[in-house]
Amino acid sequence: MTINKVEQATILIVDDNPTNLKVLSEAIANSGWEILVATDGETAIDQSEYATPDLILLDVMMPGMDGFETCRRLKSNPATNEIPVIFMTALNDTVDKIKGLSLGAVDYITKPFQTEEVLARLKVHLQLHFLTKQLEDQNLYLEERVAERTADLQQANQQLRELEAQLRKALAQEQEFNHLKSRMIIAISHEYRTPLTSILSSSELLEAYCHRWDKSKQSQHFQRIREAVQRITDLMGNVMFLNKAEFEQLEFQPTPLDLGVFVRDLVDDMQQHYGEQHRLMLNIDQNCGRPLFDSKLLLQILTHLIDNAIKYSPNGGKVLIKFACQNNQVIFEVSDDGIGIPRKDQHNLFNAFHRGSNVENISGTGLGLAIVKKCVDIHGGTISLNSDISIGTTFTVMLPRRVLDADQLLKVTGKSIPDYQSGSHFLH
Repeated sequence: MTINKVEQATILIVDDNPTNLKVLSEAIANSGWEILVATDGETAIDQSEYATPDLILLDVMMPGMDGFETCRRLKSNPATNEIPVIFMTALNDTVDKIKGLSLGAVDYITKPFQTEEVLARLKVHLQLHFLTKQLEDQNLYLEERVAERTADLQQANQQLRELEAQLRKALAQEQEFNHLKSRMIIAISHEYRTPLTSILSSSELLEAYCHRWDKSKQSQHFQRIREAVQRITDLMGNVMFLNKAEFEQLEFQPTPLDLGVFVRDLVDDMQQHYGEQHRLMLNIDQNCGRPLFDSKLLLQILTHLIDNAIKYSPNGGKVLIKFACQNNQVIFEVSDDGIGIPRKDQHNLFNAFHRGSNVENISGTGLGLAIVKKCVDIHGGTISLNSDISIGTTFTVMLPRRVLDADQLLKVTGKSIPDYQSGSHFLH
């Protein structure tokens, strides 16, 4: 019943900004909810009284009656005081947030908002709203029937415990979501600061001195800007990839893959990128055949592991990459002679935004290994690590080895084995 009510809920959006109304209306309508719209506080109060929405998204900054006064009047009216109110605000002042919650709001969303966040919060608070109302109805029913229906009371108590468990689960999910969001904002803000500073300083210097500098000097600063932009782009790519993985939106498309060609091409590309700062050493077992892997996900696994090995190793150090086939598994190992990972940090290392406590000023967000773990899980494999402080770290990935015979290969790819041997299947 609660699920049906959530899916059929009506939401009132109150905002004087047409763009915000359009974006929110489209997102909410696509999720299957009914929509009411108001552009000022008086209209919102009138609509709430006769239409009784299940939840109100209320903007704080509006001409005339602001969101705080609108919320106060809604909560003072018995006909509307139980409707959950979520504030939408660009304000960052804690006092304003506390004021909104003290007036009876259940939550707030800070602009500019993310559509996925808005929909997730709406769903959680609709669940809480309907579960709470259902809980109140059950309590009333029990008080009226307790004297004459002991058996019914026992059954109702069981239902009550189940509802309480659902409520606790919904609250726990909301708390986890808020915690993850806070860590994400802190990590991304910190990582953005350095490249943005680099872009700003180089652009200011180019503006002030480019007429005095030769082409080489100008090129240096243009390169700094390009590298900073690439760093920001990579960071956002990692966040979007992990977000898709969290919501199980990643496609798994395994195809027969020549691992020797794949890994050799990858290592060659990365060696060229890093130059002589590190030596990438490759050890390949050529007897793996052409197992089925998703090349894009495998690229994520190996790229992040090698990047980490390089990042946490001293200049001039070596990184060993090897793979072998044993029984029905393909085993990849990436080893470095870097700073190592403290034992107390190792159990959290594959969770997003967790890093070793000894990284000091080495930049990073803690997303790489979380992405690796997701890609390994999708393949049905495992990942482990062995690390000693100041000696180095080895990550071991074990993936199931599935191989097609000649007939299956022709059916899946349209190529015979000789045709397949002539091609390179590494995706750059």
